[in-house]
Amino acid sequence: MGASLTPFAPIGARISPRFPPAALASPPWLRNLSRAFKGHRLGRPGWYIEQHRDRLRVVSAELPPRPGESLEAAKHRSFTLATPPGPLTAAAALAEACNVFDSCMAATWSWPDPDAPRDSDDLTRFHPDHLRQRVAHLRAALVGEQMGARTWQRTWEPYLSRLVAAAAVSPAGEDAALLGAYLRQWEPNSRARQMGYDRARRLWKEAGWPWPEELASLRGSGRAAANPAGVRGFSDSEIQQLRERITASSRLGPGDLLAWDVLAAFGLRPQELIGLELKAGADGGPVAVVHRSKRSSKGTTRPRQVVAVPPGDWPPDCHQLLRRWREHGLPDWSQRLASPGQHMTQQLRRLHMPSDLSAYGLRHAYALRLGLDLGLHVRESAELMGHSPQVHLATYGRHLDGPALQAKVQQLVAARAGR
Repeated sequence: MGASLTPFAPIGARISPRFPPAALASPPWLRNLSRAFKGHRLGRPGWYIEQHRDRLRVVSAELPPRPGESLEAAKHRSFTLATPPGPLTAAAALAEACNVFDSCMAATWSWPDPDAPRDSDDLTRFHPDHLRQRVAHLRAALVGEQMGARTWQRTWEPYLSRLVAAAAVSPAGEDAALLGAYLRQWEPNSRARQMGYDRARRLWKEAGWPWPEELASLRGSGRAAANPAGVRGFSDSEIQQLRERITASSRLGPGDLLAWDVLAAFGLRPQELIGLELKAGADGGPVAVVHRSKRSSKGTTRPRQVVAVPPGDWPPDCHQLLRRWREHGLPDWSQRLASPGQHMTQQLRRLHMPSDLSAYGLRHAYALRLGLDLGLHVRESAELMGHSPQVHLATYGRHLDGPALQAKVQQLVAARAGR
């Protein structure tokens, strides 16, 4: 008898006595999967589908004993499914679970032979087509459950595509050889190599392949790759130079200059230009109302209001920022593009600004003005910038602590010399 997934399940539905009330908080696709599996069994009790860490498994006391297990050991046994969890793979997981149940009812199901050749021993798994299938399975497991489609496209797909390309060059060989050639495409200790390492290891885990531990040294250290001077922010003279080059450009207009001035005055992330509002504060100065939220593994930012803290040589009205906002507003690309920061960094390249500057450089400069010029506490600065004090210290600690540390050492040296 076939089974199909129902389009939805009531939020308060009770799946089975095995699941405590807390389990009702499980995702809808898992509740639907359990209900469809129950329908296939015609209500036969004692069988369950549950998610354990990042895998799905069938649990039942009717699974036959494992090889070498006593027949008297009546207990619930679990069998891990090959299909990854997730709404996009729920139909495949249901088919696999139903096949296990039907085989057990027909007394034809047996535990996999542990001595049989494993998929991880088959070198044909490195064929590009096979790797593409594994990447597709990983995407189905992650997108929608742990990340959005755009995050996958920007921060996962480019790395795994390089892995498939590396396999096309030398499809046969051992894991370490293929992965080593793949990782050496990037500079040692670079952020790109670390991300490539993490993506490949996640793919290996999803496929159930053992990861070569000798590759650990190839991942590198982020601390070793970090700039000893800390983040690179715009200086006041570079901000002025940028404004002059935008004004003189035949391709950029008043809206582009306004977008850059907003980043300089408020220290915003480029993506926070989307949905931004500007208004006059109590003293008449410009205030930014940020509505765009940023989602990451560390959490989600909330809407906030930011007071302008422009470079020291700017006028109090930030070059008539509010008037320009009312007259023409931000350019269309700042609201249309998914990544305004990438577009703005390309503008920097066309304007021949220093190559180590990016659109985030104005945000870095704003953070340093808060700490060094205004003397704000780390918590106060972090609140204005929309991140945690821990992130603020990790990003700007070298710049913020350096001058005070040097002054303290100089005072101690002078005091010692005066004894």
